Amino acid sequence: MSEITLAASSQAINVFVVIDTEKIKNGGYPVSKDKTKPVGIRHDSQYMLVTGARQVISGQGTADLNFRANAGDTVSFTGTSFYDNADDAVIVYGIQYWKGDQVFNRFVPNLVTRTGAVEPNTETDDGLPAKKTKFNFSSFDSKVRSSGTEDFYVLIALYTLAPNGQDQELHGYYYWDPTITVS
Repeated sequence: MSEITLAASSQAINVFVVIDTEKIKNGGYPVSKDKTKPVGIRHDSQYMLVTGARQVISGQGTADLNFRANAGDTVSFTGTSFYDNADDAVIVYGIQYWKGDQVFNRFVPNLVTRTGAVEPNTETDDGLPAKKTKFNFSSFDSKVRSSGTEDFYVLIALYTLAPNGQDQELHGYYYWDPTITVS
């Protein structure tokens, strides 16, 4: 039996943000430790991928993503560093209106805990079978409230690995500006 998709039904849209933290750290940017005053960054160190969007208008895999959604859709942002947050780490902590129509409701952080998440098995040569472990997954979510085109800021916190090789410490707060179009 084939799956039927109803275009009018709300959809879950996921935006995955990958940050090249080395480009930010070595980019000559001032450092802000004040989350209310993040530093704007060039569009050469961040890569966004969207799934579930009504349409990718432009910029899939770039910092200049523009995608289409409908009112009622849920948009979730999650982020990571090229290090998979193991050395440098990234947290998406805000989506902020910049200009155009205000199409998003307030964004809120959400946490999902999986008690049987998988990780490679270090006791085998190929990492399989996977080992199950408890793991937290986070996202920053909003329901789309109305039609229009909104330019917005994605705000990220960048953390670096401390000299002790265990702790991650705040390096600074940064932002850039993609776009959403709502039918």
